[in-house]
Amino acid sequence: MVQKQSTAHVTSDDVRKEVRRLVAEITEREPGEVADTALFLEDLGIDSLMAIEMLVAVDKKYRIQIPEEEFGTIKNINDAVAIVLRHVAAKNGG
Repeated sequence: MVQKQSTAHVTSDDVRKEVRRLVAEITEREPGEVADTALFLEDLGIDSLMAIEMLVAVDKKYRIQIPEEEFGTIKNINDAVAIVLRHVAAKNGG
């Protein structure tokens, strides 16, 4: 039986942990090596294809739709957490 993750009680810590895990996976690092303020492009070498992979994973995980243009403004994990939380809250009517 597959359980769907509810997005009603998503916390910033949950999102931070998930985004860090995705960034680590995409950049072939350990999650502990990825700082919240590390710049995706300059510090971690995340190119546009890697960013799209991350966008798709985040959209699926939280069942949200972040526009590609908005996702392109994300520079680090802190930015990603803020945008994901905003979209989750909007989806949940808050």
